[in-house]
Order: sequence, then C-alpha cells, then structure tokens
Amino acid sequence: MRRKKRQTTFQAIRHNFIILFSCFALLTGAAVVIVVGVNLVHQRQTESVELLRSLNRSFIDDKPDWHQWRRNSSINTQDTYVRVSSQAISQQQSALFYSKGAKSFLAAKPNEISKIIHLPFFPALTYAKGYGLFYYRSGVRHGDQKNIRSEIWISLNPIIKTLSSVILVVIIVLILGLILGWFLISLIAKRLTRSLRLLQETAQQQSKSVTNVENLLPVPDSPTEVHELSTSFNALLTAIIENNNKEKAFISNASHELRTPIAAIRGHISLVKRRGKEHPEIIDRSLNFIDDESAKMQALVNSLLALSRADKEVVEKSRFDLVGIVNETVEEERVVLKQPIKVIGESSVMVVANQTNISQILSVLLDNAGKYSPESADITVLIRQNNVQTTLSVQDTGASIPDEDKQHIFDRFYRGDHAHNSQIAGNGLGLSIASQLAKLNNLTITVTDIQPQGVSFNIIFPKDGTLPHQTT
Repeated sequence: MRRKKRQTTFQAIRHNFIILFSCFALLTGAAVVIVVGVNLVHQRQTESVELLRSLNRSFIDDKPDWHQWRRNSSINTQDTYVRVSSQAISQQQSALFYSKGAKSFLAAKPNEISKIIHLPFFPALTYAKGYGLFYYRSGVRHGDQKNIRSEIWISLNPIIKTLSSVILVVIIVLILGLILGWFLISLIAKRLTRSLRLLQETAQQQSKSVTNVENLLPVPDSPTEVHELSTSFNALLTAIIENNNKEKAFISNASHELRTPIAAIRGHISLVKRRGKEHPEIIDRSLNFIDDESAKMQALVNSLLALSRADKEVVEKSRFDLVGIVNETVEEERVVLKQPIKVIGESSVMVVANQTNISQILSVLLDNAGKYSPESADITVLIRQNNVQTTLSVQDTGASIPDEDKQHIFDRFYRGDHAHNSQIAGNGLGLSIASQLAKLNNLTITVTDIQPQGVSFNIIFPKDGTLPHQTT
C-alpha cells in the first residue's frame, strides 16, 4: 500500500480551511440561488393572477380585447400567451380566442415539468420546445349564458437569465474568495505555526550538535499550547540532562573509587617483584594490603550491582509485622557494630512493603550510624505510629549533617566534608541504595537533626501503602 504523505501543521490548517470555505461558499451560493429563484417564481405567480384579472376586465361581448388588455396591463406581456375558451351553457358550442403568438406556442405542445421531474412546490411549470420554461395558470368565469375559461402562460426566461447572472456572480465571488482566503490563511497559518517551526528547527539543530546538547528549547509566549509544550519539553530535557550528568558523575566517581585500590595493588605487586627476593618480609605486608584493597573493591562492586538491581527491580509487597523484621536486623547488626543498639516504641506494627528491602534499608542506616557515632554512644531504633503513618527512625549522637549536605546525601558517591576529613570508611553508595529501595516500596526517607547533637534517619510508611516517595 502506498504510504500516506505526511502533512505539516501549516499545510493541514490551509487544506482544512479551503475545504471549510468551499463548503460554506457552495452552501451560501446555493441558498442565494434558491431563495432568488423561488422569489422570482412567486413574483411570476402574482403577475399571472393580476394578468388574469385584467384579462377578465377587458372582455367585450364575451370576447377578449387583446389590444386593450395589453395597453391597460401594468405587466409586460411580450412573452405571455393566452387562450380563452367560451362555452354556452345551453348549447354545446364553444369558441376559442388566442393572443398574439399563442397558436404557434401551443403547437409546440408544452409539457408540464412537474409531472416529469416531480416539483411539488411548482406544479404549474411547463416547458415548450423552442420557447423555454413557462408558468401556467388558468381561471374560469361563470356567466349567465356562458362559462369563460382563460389560460395564461408567462415566460420564465427572464428569471432564468437573472438566476444565471446570480450563479455567475456567486461563482466569481467564490473563486475570488478562495484566492483571497488562500492567501490570508497562508499568512495566518504561517504566523500560528512559526513557534512550532522554530521549535522543530532548534531541536533538529541541537540533535546534530555535539557541543550544545544541554541547551534548552526556546519558549514562545504564544500560542498558549506551544508555550506549554515548550515548557514541558524543557522540563523533560532538564530531567534528561540532570540524569545524564548524574550518570557521568557516577561513572567518574566509580572509576575514581576503583582506580585508587587498583593503583595501590599494582604498586605492591611491583614492589614484591622488585624486592621480594632480597626482602621477604615485605611479601606478607604487601599481601595483607592487597587483601584489604581487594576487599574494598569487592564491596564497591557489590554495592554497584545492588544499586543497579535496585534501579530495575520490581518488588512484591506484603503485609507484615515491622517490629519482627527490625528485631531480626538489629540482632544481625549487633554482631558487626561496636555501638550498643536499642529498640524502643511500638511492640507490634503492621505495614505493607517488601520485607527484604526493609531489612536492607535498615542495615544501611545502622551501618551509616555506626560509622559516624562514637563507639560508646547508643544507636536508637524508634518505631512510632499514628493515624496517618508509621515511622521507623534510626538515631545516633554523632556529628550533625550540614543543611547543604542534606540535599545530596542520597546522591551516588556523595560524601560530606566531615566524612572525608575523618577518613571514615565507605564508598558513598549505601544511602543511595537505601533511597532507591525506599522509592520502590513507595516509602519516604527524611533526615532530621537531634538536639543537642545527632541525626535521625526516618523511614515513613503510609497508612494505606500508596504515599508517593519523597526524599529530603
């Protein structure tokens, strides 16, 4: 099948306007022609009545006086033909009288058009070959001795000429209007589609550009739809650009995090190759260092894989007791962390989420609290519930997080200045993994300060399990 040719908005507007204008003009022209034609025929009908009346007044001794009738008539009778039949009542004799040219006209055998083409509104239309279209009317005058029947045929040729002139004028106006409308609608369509064309050209240029891929599209003030479309496109582009920048930063940070241990490992391998034989004692030290660095690399790779799976994972939720999962996870973390962990709050709370994900999020938050809390300070896990939500909080008494860092702590590889300065272990992916898992479960993670010192990470469970995710 032949593929349908695509149309631009400009072409579509112009094409549809031409169709609409043509239909409107044709309907208007047809209405004008019909109204004019009907009025003219009705005028002829009125004239025929008047002619019959004047004809009846012109009778002398039961005979029509054609000269007087034509002279006294206010209507042009040049193309009008009359036949009068006079029949005596007591006798079966009749006399026929014809106006000038009537015999020749009747010899042409006029046909009733209404019987041929079924015109219910104009049953008196007749046609005579060589003469044209006529309007027919008859009347009978009853006298004491005679009945006089008058028949009159009025030519409609002047009406046809008038209608032909009207139709010609309508066609000329239609053509002129079509040409003028084509020109005007082309200007209007160009003006209306100028913004769309500008967007299309800009987008096409930027798609071919290598250096300006982060430029936004122009936002025209009008029309409103194009303005809103441009704004929506720019919002989408902004999100894509931000995501692209995050991906670049992620790759750069991952490369940096992997480059450092790899460089250290290769350095110790080179050291062992050069001095291992002369100084055997450095072999054990280098092997221990290589083991530590490879363990860091393994942890980093596992975190990256976990984050990648979290981005694409589809979780299965269920209703379970949050307190039971919290107690199990806390018992596992007590073996790893040096700080004491205490669980306080509700004794039983039912929530809707993925149990494994909740355990992973809690483990990340407990590990994070262990990194930034003194070894003797308590880590508190608080479970609270009200009519709106359930909140699971992990609180520590370590250093507070600056407000400018709170906006980025869930970003991948982000670590605040206080974390770098204290040489705290970690790769900056734990909180990002926790945030992504919370998003999959439609949960919210917030960060608040504890007075006089400390931080509380709060996991918020909606009562109905449908609260949209927000991270602050």
